[in-house]
Amino acid sequence: MKKNKPGHIRIIGGSHRSRLIHVENQDDLRPTGSRIRETLFNWLGPHIIGMRVLDLYAGSGVLGFEALSRGAEHVTFVDNSRRAIRALKDNAGSLGFQNLSIIGSRAEDFISDCHKPFDLIFLDPPFATDAIYRINVIMTAVTQPGTFIYREFAKQQQPPPLDADRFECLKHKSSGQVNYQLWKRYE
Repeated sequence: MKKNKPGHIRIIGGSHRSRLIHVENQDDLRPTGSRIRETLFNWLGPHIIGMRVLDLYAGSGVLGFEALSRGAEHVTFVDNSRRAIRALKDNAGSLGFQNLSIIGSRAEDFISDCHKPFDLIFLDPPFATDAIYRINVIMTAVTQPGTFIYREFAKQQQPPPLDADRFECLKHKSSGQVNYQLWKRYE
């Protein structure tokens, strides 16, 4: 298997398989690795086709670009870093994706102002923050029955589960210093 050039990460499946995404060199930017992405998209299987996706704390955008490559209808990327927004726009242009929105905003502000539900939400905030704890309590606003939520967080973090009256954890796994989970809203 080829090694990725420094500053790039490879899309692993779908129409843009093997295409590279430029990754900004930032201390708090930690793109989801290819093994974890492979597991996640195996969990999602054919459900990804036609989904409206929210890539919250988008960073490199690798999860959202992977979803577009695999048939998502539309991806909304949200990040509050100007550098990340610029890189997301550049990568979207070089990949030729047009069925996306890129929004510069704090995740909590976006959720508070958003009035439409998504089919799939990638929730992968920087590990060095407590954002995973804060965002959990407001996720219901952008979900509907059938929405999947992917959560990724550091092994030392122990965020509470999503609202047990509405969500169920379908899958969970660990890899190195990362825990990741797939949740689904039922009510």
